[in-house]
Amino acid sequence: MKKIFTLTFLIAMIFCATTFAEEIPPPIISVSGEGVVEAQPDRATISVGVVTREKNPSAVQAANARAASNVINSIVALGVERKNISTGNYSFNPVYRHHDNGKRTLDGYEATNSVTVIVDDLNLVGKIIDAALNHGANRVDSLNFGLRNKAAYQDEALRLAVLDAKRKAQVAAAALGKNILSVRSVSINSSHVSAPRNYKMARASAMEDAAEFETPIESGTLTCAASVHVEFEISR
Repeated sequence: MKKIFTLTFLIAMIFCATTFAEEIPPPIISVSGEGVVEAQPDRATISVGVVTREKNPSAVQAANARAASNVINSIVALGVERKNISTGNYSFNPVYRHHDNGKRTLDGYEATNSVTVIVDDLNLVGKIIDAALNHGANRVDSLNFGLRNKAAYQDEALRLAVLDAKRKAQVAAAALGKNILSVRSVSINSSHVSAPRNYKMARASAMEDAAEFETPIESGTLTCAASVHVEFEISR
């Protein structure tokens, strides 16, 4: 009976040791990967503003509507479809004059109409800005370049980020005399498209013939970047 108990105990110990060994996860290598893709922009979003100020509210509204219509018509005349032109913002506010004694008096009214244009022909960007400023716009609010198929570039940047992480893990594992067995986890930290901070946008001198100058625009290069964090299981 004692021999049977001893044998059973040894079998149980061997089973527990084997099970415990199987439950210990393999070691891991944790790495980060970066992927960057440069792309030429193929879309521009332009926002120009029409600001008018008058003493009478109806007069300022009429002046602003007239100027905004002229701006839109001048852009349409360049071949831009009306569906790509929209009102980004419209505001109408009283304007007050502040005096030294702390009081303020009504000085008139101001209306602001922001016209947003989306164009895929980047050769038109400078022409659109000039046309708008020559037909009633008195402010350029923003100019942004982008990509029509942004997802394709982001996907490529992500693919490169994963490959970068894999390469780093392989180098580290080889240095340790180990092999990569499998992937334990993947985390996508970021994926974004960034544009140059500044665009060259300068109008020519007012002394030049308006028909002979055009606002020069340099779109620069967009950068699509992605980063990942990957954990690889390696041999013992």
